[in-house]
Amino acid sequence: MNRAKSNKKRYLVLGIIVLIGLALAFSMKEKMFNTNSEQKNSNQEVKETSPLFPNYEETAVEAEDGLLEVTNEQSNLVLVNKARKLPDGYEPPDLTYPIVPLHGASKDKTLMRKEAAKALEKLFEAAEADSIVLTPVSAYRSFDRQQSLYNFYIQSHGEEWTKAYSAYPGTSEHQTGLSIDVSSPNFGNMLEKEFGETKEGTWLADHAHEYGYIIRYPEDKVEKTEYNYEPWHIRYIGVKHATYLYENDLVLEEVMSPK
Repeated sequence: MNRAKSNKKRYLVLGIIVLIGLALAFSMKEKMFNTNSEQKNSNQEVKETSPLFPNYEETAVEAEDGLLEVTNEQSNLVLVNKARKLPDGYEPPDLTYPIVPLHGASKDKTLMRKEAAKALEKLFEAAEADSIVLTPVSAYRSFDRQQSLYNFYIQSHGEEWTKAYSAYPGTSEHQTGLSIDVSSPNFGNMLEKEFGETKEGTWLADHAHEYGYIIRYPEDKVEKTEYNYEPWHIRYIGVKHATYLYENDLVLEEVMSPK
């Protein structure tokens, strides 16, 4: 009788141990599942907030003048700078005039690619709703127009200043039809670095990305862009990509640098 009770007690203890073991195993499995799920969700979140930018090497070929000639010139994400130029004779295929208040600016200088123009209209509407008055000063420039400006700047301001602020013909973002210089009547429609300190310049820097635009040449990125600070020069790349650059304090050269 005592032996039966002893065996019964032993089986009861073993049963409890087995149950505890199963409970611990289930708990560990559930924890691992949750950890993997969290990691997966985290990876998905990173992927969603890190949009794909064009590959530096795969979007250009070597040109005879020593520069790289871009091959994705019609992309909203085309990278044009001192090292990368547009194909000879390039002209955007869908130039149009954005319907925005001119405030004394010349309409002929406001041509932009259609998608960028529509986005600019929304940007100006939002600015007006916030009591901010902006002026569209200079958008698309042909190669010949950029050539004339560049030569004028060389003669009037010298080579050092010109290279810091003006693009060599063929390497200008203005020729893409995706960029525009913006100012304000309150600032005399001037294109000067002090524009960035005005309420209009501050609003533009804070909200341009919401409409697909970026401040292309920020004050703290001169070494990356190789151009001096231009708070008036905005570039259209689309809301998703513009927001990513804005939130991470990046410029195109940093997300499309050569490997």
